[in-house]
Amino acid sequence: MQISRTIFIMLLVSILCPLTTDAGTLSCSTTTSCPSGVVMYRMSSTTNAHAGVPPSFFSTYPNLVCCTGVAGLSGTCSGATTTLLKLTFTDNAHAAQPSALPDFANYPNSACISVPTGGSVSIGYQTSNCAGYDTTLGSMESATNSHIGDANAYPTKICASATGSQSLTFSISDNTIGFGTLLSSAAQFATGDTLGASVDTTDSHTLSASTNVSGGYSISLNGTTLTSGVNTITAMGGTATASSVGTKQFGLRIVSNSGTGVAVSPYNTGSWAFDVGTFPNKIVTGTGDSSTSVLGMRYISNISASTPSGSYTSVLTYVMTVNF
Repeated sequence: MQISRTIFIMLLVSILCPLTTDAGTLSCSTTTSCPSGVVMYRMSSTTNAHAGVPPSFFSTYPNLVCCTGVAGLSGTCSGATTTLLKLTFTDNAHAAQPSALPDFANYPNSACISVPTGGSVSIGYQTSNCAGYDTTLGSMESATNSHIGDANAYPTKICASATGSQSLTFSISDNTIGFGTLLSSAAQFATGDTLGASVDTTDSHTLSASTNVSGGYSISLNGTTLTSGVNTITAMGGTATASSVGTKQFGLRIVSNSGTGVAVSPYNTGSWAFDVGTFPNKIVTGTGDSSTSVLGMRYISNISASTPSGSYTSVLTYVMTVNF
């Protein structure tokens, strides 16, 4: 006797992201090389120094005020910008605190910190330390007409905090997929048209994810195995397992189609798993490089000759969480 069953899966997607604007912590130091950071200004020395800003400073002073740690950080005076220092020239310049000047007539040039629109920057000048701020950029001799230096040169410190603008995207190509009619004599693979396929050659649907948050992200899976009333098709568990025709099985495997997102064990092989006993499972991790990762989700089902008739369904939830 031929046994056949019609089975559909419905998948729901939700996104979890902590309600915070922190996309990293600003960190600045004086150095002679800044390969992975942003140069805010340069100095002729680490003490009793003159300052330089773009465009002239790139070919002159060797001491760099280098900052890192915040997404989209820039030394340009655009976006969400705060002026660090006002300068008499773009090079060989004396410096002033912007708030200490009645006007900027003698200080027409600026050293700035900026982040993309949606972020924020705050600057302060404090005696002895930068308590309450993320970092110390340097120090200055006086509020106006000042020489500058590194963090240890003078009692008055140049302090800053910044938060970057976050981006997070998460989408699913199709939230209703199905196996069509199942036979106990062959495996069946879910497809977006809900008719199913007899070969594992295409994704059932895809997840697309990206973020610029420095800690990257993870995607987790929650839900149930295929169910019809009190009857179920056995989840394939937490160990990658091969298809076994004639045995009740429901499983998932994940293909990394593009980007830096990768599936984690046991979903990252050519075999199948579905570990409902430990749900929610972390199934994908990715970096915060802003690139979009496309993950191909593939589902398999087998039934036995004794599997009860019925319409079997499973509701699955995928949750993307960014890591701070």
